Amino acid sequence: MKSEIVLPSRVPAIEPAVEFVRSWGLKSGLTPEKADELALCADEIITDVVRFAFPPNEEHFFVVSVEIRPSEIELVLRELGEPFDPDAHPYNRERALEEGKFEGAGIEVVKHLSDHFLFLNKGRAGKEFRIVKRVPAKHITELLPESRLTEEPTATENYVLKPVSPEDAEDISRLIYRTYRYTYPKEDLYYPERVRAYIERGEKFGVIVRTEKGEPVGYFAVIVKPDSSIGEVGEAVVSPAHRGKGIMKRMMASLIEMAKERGLLGLYGEAITVHTISQRVNAKFGFSSTALLLGTFPSARIVGIESNYGQRISVVIDFLHLIERKKEVFYAPVRYRKILKDIYRGLGVEAKAGRGRVGELPSVSKLSLNVNSSLGTAEIVVKKAGKDLIDRIVKKRNRLFEKGIEVVYVDFPLFRPETKEIPDLKPYGFVFAGLMPLFHDSKDYLRFQSVKGSYDMSKVKVYSDLSKKIKRIVGRELREVGKRKG
Repeated sequence: MKSEIVLPSRVPAIEPAVEFVRSWGLKSGLTPEKADELALCADEIITDVVRFAFPPNEEHFFVVSVEIRPSEIELVLRELGEPFDPDAHPYNRERALEEGKFEGAGIEVVKHLSDHFLFLNKGRAGKEFRIVKRVPAKHITELLPESRLTEEPTATENYVLKPVSPEDAEDISRLIYRTYRYTYPKEDLYYPERVRAYIERGEKFGVIVRTEKGEPVGYFAVIVKPDSSIGEVGEAVVSPAHRGKGIMKRMMASLIEMAKERGLLGLYGEAITVHTISQRVNAKFGFSSTALLLGTFPSARIVGIESNYGQRISVVIDFLHLIERKKEVFYAPVRYRKILKDIYRGLGVEAKAGRGRVGELPSVSKLSLNVNSSLGTAEIVVKKAGKDLIDRIVKKRNRLFEKGIEVVYVDFPLFRPETKEIPDLKPYGFVFAGLMPLFHDSKDYLRFQSVKGSYDMSKVKVYSDLSKKIKRIVGRELREVGKRKG
């Protein structure tokens, strides 16, 4: 759920903007005290913007947007005022006490009251302040005793499969904990309130499998992508004592039919590369590998899989079309055309490299940014390329790395002729990732990635021949980037 307002950069606009933020904080599930903290963050930044960002007596505007997710609320403030870098004006407590100079105090307050704070100076595209507050919720271990959480249901002759409902939320969290303890990478599944919210809002749908006595032993869900008509088969679990009974296959088949009924154009999976089990399941149902994303999830020990993985967890993107799609024209740099044709062929699409002419590029590129602070990843989507494109991307990546983001992905539109003109990105620290089918506005994108620090490709396990081809390209480019750094 997202809402946005545009207000004039004048003092009378401060109060309604702050109240807008506070009201959405309450709607997100924040306590009144936490909503007040979020409102105070907005007040500090908006007041500084109104007072200092623009020349006096000129008409300017600023944008306030909030996005509610079951686990958090994100506040984004954007403006096109004069250049400013909060890091150049750090708060000094001793100086404030001795000299009464409180420079940087406002940003210090915001950092203290937020769970994640990010400032991005986008040059001519303005400045952006991002503030995240976590929505409180009870972990499943706070709701049920350990004996209830870990008790394994007895196997049964007949398993009952039904669509999930909000009432299943606690059983889903219990099933995740029983199977993985604290190691499942998607933390929200341990919080029944968040699971319930996702289902109630229609942001995910799925199936749950129970024994004849009603005990949960299987769960599989599709998370609907907010900016496209596709979904991620992103949450799957079968209780250990009930594996090998065809439960996963039944659930996947049901999800595919449910996705078709909802009019989705395709499904994709982020199959972790600690093992190849999920990749094998995807392949059996006709999914084809399209990309290898490095470091998607923080490093974790996953029960029954790996005792010491030692680095961030990568994923293979596996995709399944739910519509007939036989031909496609795409625009990509010559060096990637062959692998992209191979990837399209795996999807059953005959792809042809386009020869469209590239006109005069505008001075300023149009980009969008999605930041997942809890995972430490960010996604830059190129909406329209301009002359400043590479410079903007590199500066944005560097700034994100400085702020604690570990991996930055960049998506280029394969339907725009200018994409075939993008330069070699390895000198800038970006390597090939692959094809992201129908990923934004139901159109195809070419993804690159930049990983903070080194990455050991020998620990990345892939299954299909196509994913092995992609891995070889990613590994080769990663080594080239490493040599340049050295």
